[in-house]
Amino acid sequence: MNDRFAGLVRLLDGINTAAAWLARWSVLLMLAIGFWNVVGRYVGSAIGINLSSNGLIEAQWYLFDLIFLLGLGWTLQKGGHVRVDVLQNRWSARRRDRQELNGLLVLLLPFAFGVMALSIAPALRSWSIGEISPDPGGLPRTWLKSLIPLGFLLLGLQGVAEALRLRWRLMHPDECSSAPADADSDLDQQQTQGGRACD
Repeated sequence: MNDRFAGLVRLLDGINTAAAWLARWSVLLMLAIGFWNVVGRYVGSAIGINLSSNGLIEAQWYLFDLIFLLGLGWTLQKGGHVRVDVLQNRWSARRRDRQELNGLLVLLLPFAFGVMALSIAPALRSWSIGEISPDPGGLPRTWLKSLIPLGFLLLGLQGVAEALRLRWRLMHPDECSSAPADADSDLDQQQTQGGRACD
């Protein structure tokens, strides 16, 4: 892969890896808040003091949204999205790559960027009115609604990176066929292994 495209793919991979790092730590925070909400409910009722709040309860599902939306692109990068592979198991690697590229271009990218475009206006409106939860002591909804376009933007950008990788593989089958079968899919490692960027 030429340096310009390889640099772009590395950048897009890096953005989603950073988003996944944030999502990973959010899992621990969500579990801690959930644990406190459960313990606080029983201990609070035993001692007659409210140890939980609507804000803490909402924080749990806000963090779940953050984990899900910021993890979309990284999951695609790691090949973790569900695929119907009944037919793919019978196809050659080249045909699988071609169908994967078509799926990215025809389905994933229009969907991801479409949802992103449609969700920008509600997010901006939420900021303009300073939207907050209708529940007493609830959290602002502005950040939550902003995660929707951000999450689908990250998914779309990772889709672009995957499409570039697949396009390279399809255009350079000889270089890819010479790559070791157990080569890591990380682009940086592929480039250090004889300059091959097949995965």
